Amino acid sequence: MEIVSTYSIKIKGYNDVFKPTVHLYRQAVDWYIEVALKEWNDVAAIAGSKARMNYVQRITTSTKDHPLPKYNFTTAFYKFPVYLRRAAIMEAIGKVSSYKENCANRNTGSQGKPPGMPKAGNVYPAFYKDNMFVRAGTYEAKVKVWIRNTWDWLTVRLKKSDADYILHHCTTATECVPTLQKRGKEWFLDF
Repeated sequence: MEIVSTYSIKIKGYNDVFKPTVHLYRQAVDWYIEVALKEWNDVAAIAGSKARMNYVQRITTSTKDHPLPKYNFTTAFYKFPVYLRRAAIMEAIGKVSSYKENCANRNTGSQGKPPGMPKAGNVYPAFYKDNMFVRAGTYEAKVKVWIRNTWDWLTVRLKKSDADYILHHCTTATECVPTLQKRGKEWFLDF
């Protein structure tokens, strides 16, 4: 059995700077939920989450090989970071998959209200290392956020006691990518 634990590091000195990033991420998840609902028969036929993500990415993103995708994500979300887009796709596929499974369970005789249409809800973005998150020191990190009408790197200070705890007690554990979280009025990076 694999034991996974999460530890949060409080981000010091920022309250409202992350709101636009989270808002854009949630809009992207909602956008991809609509696409996944429309294309669910094709998506469901694909085995494996990475292959599903690649399929949805192929029909929504213009590339050199596919200049005219069926749905154009780039016109709705200009310069949206690739890793954040992939996280939004995976989140949307998971929500639509759960919704379709709940609908199928309801059709097999279960009672109660029908499941509601999937929405992004209170999802938060994951900051993938080197592309969205870089450690700038023991008590500092750089995160890519939507600020000043562009995606830019922001250096944030991390709470010393939280960073020291991870440094001293979690040295043997594998550190996963952090997820931005808001609790009350404070922001955290959950590792």
